[in-house]
Amino acid sequence: YQWLPQQFDAKTGAFYGHYRASDGYQEPPKTVNLLAGWQLMASFDRYQDEQLLDRASSSLAFYYRNFVVSHPMSVVVGGARDGIATYEVWTKFSAEFVIGALGLYRRTEDELWLEQAQQSGRYLLQAARHRFSPKYFLNKGSWSNLEFGWDSWGRAIEALLDLALVTGDSSWQDIAIRWGEHALSIQAEDGSFYLIDNEYYNSDLAADELRGLAFLYELTHERRFINACRRFADWHLAHQRPDASWMMTLDRDGNVVTPIVGPGDVSNIGIALLRIHHITGDKDYLDAALGAFNYSLSKQVMPGSSEPYADDPYVEWGFWSWDPYYDYSLSPDQSTHHVRGIMFLLDYLAFLESGSLS
Repeated sequence: YQWLPQQFDAKTGAFYGHYRASDGYQEPPKTVNLLAGWQLMASFDRYQDEQLLDRASSSLAFYYRNFVVSHPMSVVVGGARDGIATYEVWTKFSAEFVIGALGLYRRTEDELWLEQAQQSGRYLLQAARHRFSPKYFLNKGSWSNLEFGWDSWGRAIEALLDLALVTGDSSWQDIAIRWGEHALSIQAEDGSFYLIDNEYYNSDLAADELRGLAFLYELTHERRFINACRRFADWHLAHQRPDASWMMTLDRDGNVVTPIVGPGDVSNIGIALLRIHHITGDKDYLDAALGAFNYSLSKQVMPGSSEPYADDPYVEWGFWSWDPYYDYSLSPDQSTHHVRGIMFLLDYLAFLESGSLS
Protein backbone atom coordinates (compact mmCIF):
# COMPACT_ATOMS: atom_id res chain seq x y z
CA TYR A 1 0.00 0.00 0.00
CA GLN A 2 2.96 2.38 0.37
CA TRP A 3 5.74 1.22 -1.94
CA LEU A 4 4.02 -0.51 -4.84
CA PRO A 5 1.52 2.23 -5.88
CA GLN A 6 4.47 4.58 -6.48
CA GLN A 7 5.74 2.17 -9.13
CA PHE A 8 2.47 2.38 -11.11
CA ASP A 9 2.22 4.59 -14.20
CA ALA A 10 -1.36 5.82 -14.46
CA LYS A 11 -0.91 6.92 -18.09
CA THR A 12 -0.19 3.41 -19.36
CA GLY A 13 -2.07 1.58 -16.63
CA ALA A 14 1.03 -0.49 -15.94
CA PHE A 15 4.00 -0.77 -13.61
CA TYR A 16 7.39 0.76 -14.31
CA GLY A 17 10.07 -1.84 -15.00
CA HIS A 18 12.25 -0.84 -12.06
CA TYR A 19 13.26 2.14 -9.98
CA ARG A 20 16.99 2.94 -9.82
CA ALA A 21 17.70 4.80 -6.62
CA SER A 22 21.12 6.15 -7.62
CA ASP A 23 19.65 8.57 -10.18
CA GLY A 24 15.87 8.34 -9.73
CA TYR A 25 15.36 6.57 -13.07
CA GLN A 26 12.06 4.76 -13.62
CA GLU A 27 12.24 2.25 -16.45
CA PRO A 28 9.18 2.53 -18.74
CA PRO A 29 6.56 -0.22 -18.31
CA LYS A 30 7.64 -3.49 -19.92
CA THR A 31 7.59 -7.20 -19.16
CA VAL A 32 7.57 -6.63 -15.40
CA ASN A 33 3.79 -6.43 -15.79
CA LEU A 34 3.64 -10.16 -16.44
CA LEU A 35 4.20 -10.90 -12.73
CA ALA A 36 3.57 -7.64 -10.88
CA GLY A 37 -0.17 -8.26 -10.61
CA TRP A 38 0.24 -11.56 -8.77
CA GLN A 39 1.00 -9.81 -5.48
CA LEU A 40 -2.07 -7.61 -6.02
CA MET A 41 -4.28 -10.68 -6.48
CA ALA A 42 -2.86 -12.24 -3.31
CA SER A 43 -3.47 -8.98 -1.47
CA PHE A 44 -7.00 -8.71 -2.88
CA ASP A 45 -7.80 -12.14 -1.47
CA ARG A 46 -6.77 -10.82 1.94
CA TYR A 47 -8.22 -7.32 1.92
CA GLN A 48 -11.00 -7.44 -0.71
CA ASP A 49 -9.87 -4.06 -2.03
CA GLU A 50 -11.19 -3.77 -5.61
CA GLN A 51 -8.51 -1.24 -6.52
CA LEU A 52 -5.89 -3.97 -6.10
CA LEU A 53 -7.72 -6.19 -8.56
CA ASP A 54 -8.26 -3.32 -11.01
CA ARG A 55 -4.53 -2.60 -11.11
CA ALA A 56 -3.69 -6.28 -11.53
CA SER A 57 -6.08 -6.46 -14.50
CA SER A 58 -4.74 -3.26 -16.03
CA SER A 59 -1.15 -4.42 -15.64
CA LEU A 60 -1.67 -7.80 -17.31
CA ALA A 61 -3.83 -6.26 -20.05
CA PHE A 62 -0.89 -3.95 -20.83
CA TYR A 63 1.37 -6.97 -21.07
CA TYR A 64 -1.02 -8.81 -23.39
CA ARG A 65 -1.35 -5.83 -25.75
CA ASN A 66 2.38 -5.35 -26.04
CA PHE A 67 3.95 -8.79 -25.78
CA VAL A 68 1.55 -11.65 -26.56
CA VAL A 69 1.28 -12.88 -30.16
CA SER A 70 -2.38 -12.58 -31.08
CA HIS A 71 -2.57 -12.75 -34.88
CA PRO A 72 -4.62 -15.83 -35.89
CA MET A 73 -2.28 -16.63 -38.80
CA SER A 74 0.67 -17.19 -36.45
CA VAL A 75 1.59 -20.77 -35.57
CA VAL A 76 2.64 -19.49 -32.14
CA VAL A 77 -0.47 -17.45 -31.37
CA GLY A 78 -0.72 -17.05 -27.60
CA GLY A 79 3.04 -17.08 -27.19
CA ALA A 80 4.62 -14.29 -25.14
CA ARG A 81 7.56 -12.33 -26.54
CA ASP A 82 10.72 -11.24 -24.79
CA GLY A 83 10.96 -7.56 -23.89
CA ILE A 84 14.44 -7.07 -25.36
CA ALA A 85 14.78 -9.64 -28.15
CA THR A 86 11.19 -9.11 -29.26
CA TYR A 87 11.46 -11.71 -32.04
CA GLU A 88 11.84 -14.44 -29.38
CA VAL A 89 8.66 -16.07 -28.07
CA TRP A 90 9.33 -17.66 -24.67
CA THR A 91 7.67 -20.74 -23.25
CA LYS A 92 8.36 -19.44 -19.73
CA PHE A 93 6.57 -16.14 -20.30
CA SER A 94 3.67 -17.84 -22.06
CA ALA A 95 3.10 -20.15 -19.09
CA GLU A 96 3.29 -17.22 -16.68
CA PHE A 97 0.66 -15.40 -18.71
CA VAL A 98 -1.65 -18.42 -18.40
CA ILE A 99 -1.25 -18.41 -14.62
CA GLY A 100 -1.90 -14.68 -14.33
CA ALA A 101 -4.88 -14.69 -16.69
CA LEU A 102 -6.51 -17.61 -14.87
CA GLY A 103 -5.95 -15.85 -11.57
CA LEU A 104 -7.84 -12.84 -12.88
CA TYR A 105 -10.57 -15.01 -14.41
CA ARG A 106 -11.22 -16.65 -11.04
CA ARG A 107 -11.55 -13.29 -9.32
CA THR A 108 -13.35 -11.26 -12.00
CA GLU A 109 -15.27 -13.97 -13.94
CA ASP A 110 -14.33 -12.07 -17.11
CA GLU A 111 -14.43 -14.69 -19.90
CA LEU A 112 -11.82 -12.79 -21.90
CA TRP A 113 -9.14 -13.79 -19.41
CA LEU A 114 -10.09 -17.47 -19.79
CA GLU A 115 -10.01 -17.16 -23.57
CA GLN A 116 -6.57 -15.58 -23.52
CA ALA A 117 -5.28 -18.16 -21.03
CA GLN A 118 -6.39 -21.02 -23.28
CA GLN A 119 -4.79 -19.29 -26.26
CA SER A 120 -1.45 -19.26 -24.48
CA GLY A 121 -2.06 -22.84 -23.30
CA ARG A 122 -2.22 -23.90 -26.93
CA TYR A 123 1.21 -22.37 -27.42
CA LEU A 124 2.48 -24.61 -24.59
CA LEU A 125 1.09 -27.59 -26.50
CA GLN A 126 3.05 -26.55 -29.58
CA ALA A 127 6.21 -26.13 -27.54
CA ALA A 128 5.73 -29.67 -26.17
CA ARG A 129 5.27 -30.99 -29.73
CA HIS A 130 8.63 -29.44 -30.65
CA ARG A 131 10.68 -31.31 -28.08
CA PHE A 132 9.64 -29.07 -25.20
CA SER A 133 11.26 -26.07 -26.82
CA PRO A 134 12.18 -23.10 -24.61
CA LYS A 135 11.43 -20.52 -27.30
CA TYR A 136 10.37 -19.79 -30.87
CA PHE A 137 12.16 -17.37 -33.20
CA LEU A 138 9.71 -15.20 -35.14
CA ASN A 139 12.49 -13.89 -37.39
CA LYS A 140 13.56 -17.42 -38.38
CA GLY A 141 10.25 -19.25 -38.15
CA SER A 142 11.89 -22.01 -36.09
CA TRP A 143 11.94 -23.53 -32.60
CA SER A 144 15.05 -23.60 -30.43
CA ASN A 145 16.46 -26.75 -28.89
CA LEU A 146 17.34 -27.25 -25.23
CA GLU A 147 20.90 -26.08 -25.80
CA PHE A 148 19.64 -22.54 -26.31
CA GLY A 149 17.16 -21.05 -23.89
CA TRP A 150 15.44 -21.41 -20.52
CA ASP A 151 13.86 -24.85 -20.23
CA SER A 152 11.06 -23.68 -17.94
CA TRP A 153 9.02 -26.88 -17.78
CA GLY A 154 7.92 -26.13 -14.21
CA ARG A 155 5.97 -23.06 -15.25
CA ALA A 156 4.39 -25.06 -18.09
CA ILE A 157 3.23 -27.79 -15.70
CA GLU A 158 1.70 -25.25 -13.32
CA ALA A 159 -0.09 -23.42 -16.13
CA LEU A 160 -1.47 -26.57 -17.77
CA LEU A 161 -2.69 -28.09 -14.49
CA ASP A 162 -4.41 -24.80 -13.70
CA LEU A 163 -6.10 -24.85 -17.10
CA ALA A 164 -7.30 -28.40 -16.43
CA LEU A 165 -8.66 -27.36 -13.04
CA VAL A 166 -10.50 -24.28 -14.33
CA THR A 167 -11.91 -25.79 -17.53
CA GLY A 168 -12.48 -29.41 -16.46
CA ASP A 169 -10.71 -30.47 -19.67
CA SER A 170 -8.37 -33.37 -18.84
CA SER A 171 -6.40 -32.93 -22.06
CA TRP A 172 -4.54 -30.03 -20.42
CA GLN A 173 -3.57 -32.40 -17.60
CA ASP A 174 -2.26 -34.93 -20.13
CA ILE A 175 0.02 -32.28 -21.65
CA ALA A 176 1.26 -31.32 -18.17
CA ILE A 177 2.23 -34.93 -17.50
CA ARG A 178 4.16 -34.98 -20.78
CA TRP A 179 6.11 -31.94 -19.60
CA GLY A 180 6.74 -33.75 -16.31
CA GLU A 181 8.07 -36.82 -18.08
CA HIS A 182 10.38 -34.53 -20.03
CA ALA A 183 11.64 -33.19 -16.70
CA LEU A 184 12.35 -36.66 -15.34
CA SER A 185 14.38 -37.46 -18.45
CA ILE A 186 16.79 -34.56 -17.94
CA GLN A 187 17.36 -34.52 -14.16
CA ALA A 188 21.08 -34.58 -13.42
CA GLU A 189 22.76 -37.28 -11.34
CA ASP A 190 23.25 -34.81 -8.48
CA GLY A 191 19.48 -34.21 -8.34
CA SER A 192 19.62 -30.72 -9.78
CA PHE A 193 18.30 -29.36 -13.08
CA TYR A 194 20.54 -27.34 -15.38
CA LEU A 195 17.90 -25.54 -17.37
CA ILE A 196 19.65 -22.60 -18.98
CA ASP A 197 21.29 -23.71 -22.22
CA ASN A 198 21.25 -27.25 -20.78
CA GLU A 199 24.28 -26.22 -18.72
CA TYR A 200 23.40 -23.86 -15.86
CA TYR A 201 21.30 -24.03 -12.70
CA ASN A 202 19.50 -20.75 -12.07
CA SER A 203 17.48 -19.80 -9.00
CA ASP A 204 14.93 -17.96 -11.14
CA LEU A 205 13.64 -21.29 -12.47
CA ALA A 206 14.04 -23.54 -9.45
CA ALA A 207 10.88 -22.78 -7.45
CA ASP A 208 8.51 -23.65 -10.27
CA GLU A 209 10.33 -26.87 -11.04
CA LEU A 210 9.95 -27.94 -7.40
CA ARG A 211 6.26 -27.00 -7.40
CA GLY A 212 5.57 -28.59 -10.78
CA LEU A 213 6.88 -31.97 -9.65
CA ALA A 214 5.04 -31.68 -6.32
CA PHE A 215 1.75 -30.91 -8.07
CA LEU A 216 2.15 -33.84 -10.46
CA TYR A 217 2.69 -36.17 -7.52
CA GLU A 218 -0.39 -34.83 -5.75
CA LEU A 219 -2.37 -35.35 -8.94
CA THR A 220 -1.10 -38.80 -9.99
CA HIS A 221 0.28 -40.27 -6.72
CA GLU A 222 3.19 -41.58 -8.81
CA ARG A 223 6.32 -41.87 -6.66
CA ARG A 224 8.59 -40.98 -9.58
CA PHE A 225 7.45 -37.36 -9.39
CA ILE A 226 7.89 -36.88 -5.65
CA ASN A 227 11.21 -38.76 -5.73
CA ALA A 228 12.51 -36.34 -8.38
CA CYS A 229 11.08 -33.42 -6.44
CA ARG A 230 12.80 -34.46 -3.22
CA ARG A 231 16.11 -35.01 -4.97
CA PHE A 232 15.98 -31.42 -6.26
CA ALA A 233 14.79 -30.11 -2.89
CA ASP A 234 17.62 -31.97 -1.13
CA TRP A 235 20.08 -30.44 -3.58
CA HIS A 236 18.82 -27.04 -2.44
CA LEU A 237 19.22 -27.98 1.21
CA ALA A 238 22.81 -29.01 0.50
CA HIS A 239 23.54 -25.75 -1.37
CA GLN A 240 21.76 -23.31 0.96
CA ARG A 241 24.25 -20.70 2.13
CA PRO A 242 24.76 -19.72 5.79
CA ASP A 243 22.49 -16.70 5.27
CA ALA A 244 19.81 -19.15 3.96
CA SER A 245 19.95 -17.85 0.37
CA TRP A 246 20.95 -19.62 -2.83
CA MET A 247 23.47 -18.48 -5.40
CA MET A 248 21.82 -17.32 -8.57
CA THR A 249 23.76 -19.37 -11.13
CA LEU A 250 25.96 -22.49 -10.97
CA ASP A 251 27.27 -24.60 -13.82
CA ARG A 252 27.04 -28.39 -14.08
CA ASP A 253 30.40 -28.74 -12.32
CA GLY A 254 29.23 -26.72 -9.32
CA ASN A 255 31.21 -23.61 -10.21
CA VAL A 256 29.72 -20.26 -9.23
CA VAL A 257 29.01 -18.26 -12.38
CA THR A 258 28.43 -14.99 -10.56
CA PRO A 259 28.57 -14.38 -6.79
CA ILE A 260 25.19 -12.63 -6.69
CA VAL A 261 21.85 -13.63 -5.16
CA GLY A 262 18.45 -12.76 -6.58
CA PRO A 263 16.56 -12.12 -3.31
CA GLY A 264 13.11 -12.65 -4.83
CA ASP A 265 14.17 -16.09 -6.04
CA VAL A 266 15.01 -17.09 -2.48
CA SER A 267 11.52 -16.29 -1.25
CA ASN A 268 9.99 -18.10 -4.23
CA ILE A 269 12.00 -21.24 -3.46
CA GLY A 270 10.82 -20.90 0.14
CA ILE A 271 7.20 -21.05 -1.07
CA ALA A 272 7.97 -24.29 -2.92
CA LEU A 273 9.63 -25.82 0.14
CA LEU A 274 6.49 -25.13 2.17
CA ARG A 275 4.54 -27.22 -0.31
CA ILE A 276 7.05 -30.06 -0.13
CA HIS A 277 6.94 -29.96 3.66
CA HIS A 278 3.14 -30.20 3.44
CA ILE A 279 3.46 -33.36 1.31
CA THR A 280 6.32 -35.09 3.11
CA GLY A 281 6.20 -33.80 6.68
CA ASP A 282 10.02 -33.55 6.60
CA LYS A 283 10.95 -30.72 8.97
CA ASP A 284 14.19 -30.02 7.10
CA TYR A 285 12.16 -28.46 4.29
CA LEU A 286 10.24 -26.23 6.69
CA ASP A 287 13.44 -25.11 8.39
CA ALA A 288 15.02 -24.25 5.04
CA ALA A 289 11.91 -22.31 4.04
CA LEU A 290 11.87 -20.35 7.31
CA GLY A 291 15.51 -19.43 6.73
CA ALA A 292 14.69 -18.31 3.19
CA PHE A 293 11.91 -16.01 4.40
CA ASN A 294 14.13 -14.54 7.11
CA TYR A 295 16.62 -13.75 4.38
CA SER A 296 13.83 -12.23 2.28
CA LEU A 297 12.84 -9.85 5.07
CA SER A 298 16.46 -8.74 5.42
CA LYS A 299 16.34 -7.39 1.86
CA GLN A 300 13.45 -5.02 2.57
CA VAL A 301 14.34 -1.36 3.12
CA MET A 302 12.84 -0.47 6.48
CA PRO A 303 12.09 3.14 7.47
CA GLY A 304 14.99 4.73 9.32
CA SER A 305 17.37 1.90 8.46
CA SER A 306 21.00 2.28 7.46
CA GLU A 307 20.28 0.89 3.98
CA PRO A 308 21.42 3.06 1.06
CA TYR A 309 18.78 5.58 -0.08
CA ALA A 310 16.49 4.58 2.80
CA ASP A 311 15.13 8.13 2.95
CA ASP A 312 13.91 7.96 -0.67
CA PRO A 313 10.12 7.38 -0.64
CA TYR A 314 10.46 5.32 -3.81
CA VAL A 315 12.82 2.99 -1.94
CA GLU A 316 11.29 2.78 1.55
CA TRP A 317 9.51 -0.56 2.14
CA GLY A 318 10.73 -1.92 -1.21
CA PHE A 319 12.99 -4.95 -1.75
CA TRP A 320 16.41 -4.77 -3.36
CA SER A 321 16.74 -6.61 -6.68
CA TRP A 322 20.31 -7.81 -6.10
CA ASP A 323 22.52 -8.99 -3.27
CA PRO A 324 25.11 -7.56 -2.99
CA TYR A 325 23.98 -4.20 -4.33
CA TYR A 326 24.44 -4.00 -8.09
CA ASP A 327 22.51 -1.07 -9.52
CA TYR A 328 20.47 -0.08 -6.44
CA SER A 329 17.26 -1.03 -8.19
CA LEU A 330 13.89 -2.25 -6.92
CA SER A 331 11.30 -3.91 -9.12
CA PRO A 332 7.61 -4.90 -8.79
CA ASP A 333 8.21 -8.39 -10.19
CA GLN A 334 10.77 -9.10 -7.46
CA SER A 335 8.50 -7.76 -4.72
CA THR A 336 5.85 -10.17 -6.02
CA HIS A 337 7.83 -13.14 -4.71
CA HIS A 338 8.60 -11.49 -1.37
CA VAL A 339 5.04 -10.32 -0.66
CA ARG A 340 3.39 -13.58 -1.72
CA GLY A 341 6.01 -15.53 0.19
CA ILE A 342 5.25 -13.70 3.43
CA MET A 343 1.51 -14.24 2.94
CA PHE A 344 1.93 -17.93 2.14
CA LEU A 345 4.15 -18.37 5.18
CA LEU A 346 1.67 -16.71 7.54
CA ASP A 347 -1.16 -18.86 6.17
CA TYR A 348 0.90 -22.04 6.38
CA LEU A 349 2.04 -21.42 9.95
CA ALA A 350 -1.59 -20.78 10.90
CA PHE A 351 -2.50 -24.08 9.21
CA LEU A 352 0.18 -25.96 11.16
CA GLU A 353 -1.18 -24.43 14.36
CA SER A 354 -4.88 -25.03 13.70
CA GLY A 355 -4.89 -27.89 11.17
CA SER A 356 -7.20 -25.92 8.87
CA LEU A 357 -5.89 -24.40 5.62
CA SER A 358 -8.58 -22.17 4.13
